[in-house]
Amino acid sequence: MKTFLKIIKGLLIVVAFFFLGYYMVKYFVPSVGKAPNSEEMAQSPYYFKGKFINSVQTKSAEFSQVPQIVRNYFKRDVETNPSTDYIFTETNKLENDSILQVNWLGHAAMLFYKNGKYVLADPMLGERASPFQFMGPKRFSAPPISAENLPELEAVVISHDHYDHLDYETIRKITAKTKYFYVPTGVGASLEYWGVPSEKIKEFSWWDTHTENGISITATPARHFSGRLFSQNNTFWASWVIEMEGENIYFGGDTGIFDGFKEIDEKLGPFDLAIMPIGAYNDAWHDIHMDAKEAVDAFQQMRAGKLFPIHWGTFDLALHSWFEPILELENISIERQIPLLSHPQGKWFRVDDDSDNAWWKKYSKEISGE
Repeated sequence: MKTFLKIIKGLLIVVAFFFLGYYMVKYFVPSVGKAPNSEEMAQSPYYFKGKFINSVQTKSAEFSQVPQIVRNYFKRDVETNPSTDYIFTETNKLENDSILQVNWLGHAAMLFYKNGKYVLADPMLGERASPFQFMGPKRFSAPPISAENLPELEAVVISHDHYDHLDYETIRKITAKTKYFYVPTGVGASLEYWGVPSEKIKEFSWWDTHTENGISITATPARHFSGRLFSQNNTFWASWVIEMEGENIYFGGDTGIFDGFKEIDEKLGPFDLAIMPIGAYNDAWHDIHMDAKEAVDAFQQMRAGKLFPIHWGTFDLALHSWFEPILELENISIERQIPLLSHPQGKWFRVDDDSDNAWWKKYSKEISGE
């Protein structure tokens, strides 16, 4: 009986420490963010039984799969990060304001420029995709343009609230220089908590549009999920269509494959550029992340001039090598004659530029043979 009581006492202590740690992090680590008002979220047609849902049935990794995923993570024999000279700076900016110029800042962060106006998408420019400074996936290299050195921004567009897309430190540094933040339903609660004035925040459901100063921004469907710390799906997610004075961009953000790309094109296309996520995929979470083949399939549902790949080459977030997504995409684009645009981080490019395929190969010991 005494042994049984000791076991119960030990379990109670563990549970108590768990809850103590949870609430300390929740209330004393601001980077976790803040949950939105659930009653307000319930007004959304995509909110069901306390959670946001996708338009098609969607699964992510189940708890029972976690032990096997962890084992595979430690057993994997792949090149997990690029060489130490994988360092980028801002280059190739043209003085011609009338031409749309685009810059990949790493992972899903994209900076767009035309006629003196800048739009920034998914500004994760921090060191770690985590609520903590001391742990979590770390960037392979610093962003080519730091948050402090970004210009005045007409708009910041955020696809969802995961740490590799919505970064507390970045938001704090760019709030003063940003006119508007465009976010999916519920994400505004964290921004306000971090000090963004409410008048700067515009929350969107799918198909909502705002047009101002020659820029039209529309939230469009995506197949994904949301969550910070232990919360999940209490805020919404979206892809985005950004139209800058006649030039039309689709920004995929983070999404799995589904048939919705065709509907987006029918309503808002054609597009000059489609920006598609290609990395951090695995069979265990197939529904919420696309691989290279699926990104091409999604692209071919649309009428788009060029495909630019994101969501790779910045963090180690899956079991594949750091370069596998882009290697697969370049091979598939040749096989299927896809108009691919591939450029390194920091390099300004135009939609009619030639692709800089294979730029990444010198950073891989496996590919370069060094």
